[in-house]
Amino acid sequence: RRQRQMCIRDRFLILIISCKKEEQVELPRDIAEQAATDDQILKDYLSTHFYNYEDFEDLSYNESITGGYNFLKIDTIAGENSSKIPLIGQVKKNSIRVKISNGSFVNHDLYYLVAREGIGQSPSSVDSTYLSYEGSLLNGNVFDQSTSPVWFDLTQVVRGFREAMPAFKSGTYQVNNDNTVDFESFGQGAMFLPSGLGYFSSPAGSIPAYSPLVFKIKLYTFNESDHDGDGIPTSQEFDVDGDGIADDTDGDGLNDYLDTD
Repeated sequence: RRQRQMCIRDRFLILIISCKKEEQVELPRDIAEQAATDDQILKDYLSTHFYNYEDFEDLSYNESITGGYNFLKIDTIAGENSSKIPLIGQVKKNSIRVKISNGSFVNHDLYYLVAREGIGQSPSSVDSTYLSYEGSLLNGNVFDQSTSPVWFDLTQVVRGFREAMPAFKSGTYQVNNDNTVDFESFGQGAMFLPSGLGYFSSPAGSIPAYSPLVFKIKLYTFNESDHDGDGIPTSQEFDVDGDGIADDTDGDGLNDYLDTD
């Protein structure tokens, strides 16, 4: 009986070990190959989708946030929309160098659409921005949004988002007697990011790994950031060498833009 129990136990252990050996663990994809794959996916998306550009042709620059219009809308070119101009002919491209583990760089192309430029100034990629936004996957599934304006510290968002923000300009605002604020003439548009400028191989909430992302934004205003209060703007300290990584010149473990010395 004891020998039988040992045999059963051994077969059970063998079964467990066999199952573990058969488990498929996906290794991280090659960054350069994924960048090329994502770029083709984004080009295909931009070639088959359009935005409601006709609504922006008559949009007054003094129309405020309370004017009743929503975010720009993106839809598939098909059926009654077959004659629409595809996004690929309206977006601009910015090539961003991403430093990888061996010290070399891989270029990642992000695409952005300026539906309304705005009449103010453009933030740097590391300033504090006051905006509303909607983030979605290419299939249209929304993973995050805020229709009410919120402050975003651009040093705390995915790289593609902060790299695209200087393409837009702020607007103007008026404080009413009831302390509400009306914004006018602000920048509005969208950005289309490869996964390497988003979350890459790390799933985030409802965002699967290796997902290109779409963000629609309205930029109302911004503040120039000086995170460490040393009188030097963060934009002059964050990434002077241009490798996409916050600098730590003195090697004390504290990034320059947070280091008062």
